[in-house]
Amino acid sequence: MIYITGDTHGSFERVENFCQRFNTKNDDIMIILGDAGINFSGPRYDRLKKRQLEELPITIFAIHGNLYNVL
Repeated sequence: MIYITGDTHGSFERVENFCQRFNTKNDDIMIILGDAGINFSGPRYDRLKKRQLEELPITIFAIHGNLYNVL
């Protein structure tokens, strides 16, 4: 099954709850349409977020949201 959501902003509790509620499997796909918050906060914090996502019983496909330069 393919599921779509958006704007998780690095907070994946909603995705975790969804996986539990619908008993998802690794062959299910969750597409995050922008502003996932995975490659945003620097290597250390982003690595923790990616590990958290890897533990979920679903495959994540994330599309970058709006990007901006920080001075």
